[in-house]
Amino acid sequence: MKIILIGSFPVCLSVYNSLSKDNHLDAVCFQESEVPNPKKNFWLTSIQKEGLDTFLINKQNIYTEFKTWLEDKAPDLVLVCGFSIKIPKAVLGIPTHGFLNVHFGKLPENRGPDPLFWSIKQGKKQSAITIHQMDENWDTGNILIEQPVPIIPGETLGMANSKMSYMLGGLTQKALELIVNPENLKPQSDKNTHYNQKPTEKDTIIHWETQTADEIEQLINACNPKYGGATTYYQGSPIKIIEVSPVDTQPLLGKTAGEIIHAHPQEGLYVYCKYGKLLKINTISSDAGVLSGIKYVHLGVRQGHCFTTSLQKKQRAAI
Repeated sequence: MKIILIGSFPVCLSVYNSLSKDNHLDAVCFQESEVPNPKKNFWLTSIQKEGLDTFLINKQNIYTEFKTWLEDKAPDLVLVCGFSIKIPKAVLGIPTHGFLNVHFGKLPENRGPDPLFWSIKQGKKQSAITIHQMDENWDTGNILIEQPVPIIPGETLGMANSKMSYMLGGLTQKALELIVNPENLKPQSDKNTHYNQKPTEKDTIIHWETQTADEIEQLINACNPKYGGATTYYQGSPIKIIEVSPVDTQPLLGKTAGEIIHAHPQEGLYVYCKYGKLLKINTISSDAGVLSGIKYVHLGVRQGHCFTTSLQKKQRAAI
């Protein structure tokens, strides 16, 4: 089978290796915006050295040069793994078996550009690798494969993404076997459909007053590493919390959500959350660098100070 891969590396590396090993791969395409300097891009230059054709796709040439190039290639299948440009309907029909997209989320309830973020933020116990046929809409095509994937407590977006990326090699081979029979493509359910937008800065902010300790930990894990951590404010300055650990202790009373209740140069930094639960702050990113909670204690973080959701509390104090 003659296949073209459109992918984002290193996420699709196992797909690339699997297709290359079996001599299915004819060319590899990249999203041009992700390759700012083609001559110095490791993945692009390495693939070219292997003798494979490459193509840089952008929002303009996908209708023209790419369409012509794909028609000349006449592939049996195009496999997409990490690509944010909508593919025109006229292009989707060129390969014999169409386009297959790899989606790191369960469909149809987790459509959108970053399904793993929402799965982890919402505390889901399970996600899925869904391989589906592409149509003119986002994440709505018939499903070929749905492989459930558990989300381990404490797992970050980066950890889950790496785990699922590693699984793609075997699933690619399964997809090639199944796609030759159109009966293996199943329409998506029309129930529980939901499209999650790409997370914004607002979606990564910690709301100490309303979120529980579990919800805050889930948000922080969902933001690591892609969004640099979850945002909070300390003494009027924004910081990113990258990693926390839950503290197994009896609930405390009489404190303010976001209040630092323990800041010790050896024991670290502990913050009070809704319902009296505690989180230990392991890693923070700020203008001072990416440092441990212990190092931030040495920088002057003090017991009784508070992390806040916005600048409002600081501003009110100054009035």
